[in-house]
Amino acid sequence: MSVDVLLLQPPTGSYRRDDRCQSRVEDQTIQINFPPMDLAYHAAVLRHEGFSCLVRDYSTRGTPMEKALDEIREIRPAFVFFSSTQPTQRNDLAFAGKIRSASEDVAIILRGESATYRDEEILTQFPQVEYILRGESEETLAELVGCIQGRNDLSLDRIAGLSFTREGRVAKTPDRPFIKDLDSLPWPARDLLDQSLYRSPETGNVMTTLHAARGCPYPCIFCPAPLASGRPVRMRSVSDLVEEIRHCVDEHGIREFLFHGDTFTYSKKWVLELCAAVDEAWLDVRWGCNSRVDTIDLEMLEAMKRAGCWVIGFGVESGHEETLEKIRKAATREDIVNAFKLCRQAGIRSHAFFVFGFPWEGPEHLKADLKLAREIDPDFFDLNIAYPLPGTELEAMVRERGSVDRELVDQGGYGLPATRTDFLSREELERWRRKALLSLYLRPGYILRTLVHAGSPRKAWNYFRAGWTRFFQLVRPVPKTYPVTSSSGTTDPGLSLEPQREKERR
Repeated sequence: MSVDVLLLQPPTGSYRRDDRCQSRVEDQTIQINFPPMDLAYHAAVLRHEGFSCLVRDYSTRGTPMEKALDEIREIRPAFVFFSSTQPTQRNDLAFAGKIRSASEDVAIILRGESATYRDEEILTQFPQVEYILRGESEETLAELVGCIQGRNDLSLDRIAGLSFTREGRVAKTPDRPFIKDLDSLPWPARDLLDQSLYRSPETGNVMTTLHAARGCPYPCIFCPAPLASGRPVRMRSVSDLVEEIRHCVDEHGIREFLFHGDTFTYSKKWVLELCAAVDEAWLDVRWGCNSRVDTIDLEMLEAMKRAGCWVIGFGVESGHEETLEKIRKAATREDIVNAFKLCRQAGIRSHAFFVFGFPWEGPEHLKADLKLAREIDPDFFDLNIAYPLPGTELEAMVRERGSVDRELVDQGGYGLPATRTDFLSREELERWRRKALLSLYLRPGYILRTLVHAGSPRKAWNYFRAGWTRFFQLVRPVPKTYPVTSSSGTTDPGLSLEPQREKERR
C-alpha cells in the first residue's frame, strides 16, 4: 500500500484536539472522544484535488505506539499530517521523530493553534517536522502536497500560511486569508473515519460533529477561537448544512450530532431558518450545540427544541462580576441566570462551563463561582482551570507575572493548574476544583433529577456508570500517563504526558 497523505491523530493520549478547546477527555464531565473533523476536512480537500489519503485516529482507538509505527510503515505515505495541541505537543513531536526514524523519506506536516504560534521554535528544535501550516489550512495542505509532488506550478514561497526551514533558517510566507465561503469546502470525508469509535456517552449511539460556522467576534482573554478562525463569523448556508445532515443519516446512519463552535446562536435569523429546514425535512435527528448566554431567547430555544436540540453548552466562565469584566466576556451575571431559566422553560438541558484561576482571583471569586453554579443548577457542569494557551492575552499576562510553569503548560490542560493566582497556589486551585465538583455532583436532588431525566433504563445506566467513574477520578486523582516508547520498547525519559505529582505541587 502507498498513499500520498496519511492524516492521523498520534497515540499520545485521549484529548480534545480542536484549536478552541484543548483538554484531556478525562478532565471533563462529558467524557467523549469527538471525531477528528479537522483531519476529515483536510482529507476531503486533498481527495477533491486528486490526492490519495487515509485517516487514522490512533489516540481514540488506543493503538500502541509500536503498532501505529508498523502500520505507518505498511502504508508508506509520502506525507504524514497531524494536528497538535499544547498539552500533547511534546509527545506528538516525539512520535513524529519516531515516524522519521522508521521512514526516512516521509515528509511530516504539522498544524494546530499552538503550532501556529510556536512555529519557529518547533522548526528550529525539532528537525523531524518539515512544514507547519498556520491558521485555516485545508487549502494550504493541498497546495503544499501538489507543490512537492510537482502537480502544480507553485513554489513554497507562494503558498500562503506556510512555515518551513530553508538553509538552516525558518521561512514564513504571509498569512492565508480565512475562507469566506464555507460552502466551497467539500463535506468532511467521514467515510475515512471509523465511525464506531465516536459514540454518545448518553445513548451509546454513533455521533458526529457538524461545523456550521467559523469565527468568533468576542474578545475573551483566555480563548484562542478568534485567533484560530478569525473574528468575523462565517456561517454556512442552511441548504448546504441540511444536505450534509441528510447525507449523514442516509449514508452513515448517524442521527446524533454536536454543532461545533461557540457561535451557533450568533444569528437568530439563521438559527430559525436552519431549525425550520431540519424540522420540515423530517430528519428525526438529535443534537446539541454551544451558545452564549446573551444570544438566545425563548422563540429561538423553542424552535431548536422542535428541530431536535436536547442540550446547549454555555460559556458561563464566572459568577463574579469583576472576572466577567476583566476577561471581557461581554455578558453579565443576570444574562447567565436568565439563559438557564429560558432553557428550563423550553425543555432543553443545559451544560455550564466555568473557568477559574485567573491571576487576580482569590477565595471570594471561587465562592461566587460555586454560588452561581448552585443557583443556575445546570444539568451538566465543568469547572476548568484557566489555561494559558499560546497567543492569548492570558498567556502574556501570566508570563509577565512570572506565575506560569512552562513544564505544566506543555503537559497540562483544564484539570491541571499550570499557573497560580496572586492569592491562590496551584495546589489550592486543584484542591478547590475537586471539592467543588464533588459537592455539585453529590447533591441528592441532582442525582435523582439526572436519573429521572435519562428517560430510559439504558440511559440511566450510562449516567450511573459515568457518574461512578467520575466520582473515583475526583476522589483518587491519579495522573494517567501516555509515555512515548522507543523502538526497543523502553520509555524515553521526560516524555510522559503527565508530570509527576511533585512537579504539580510547585
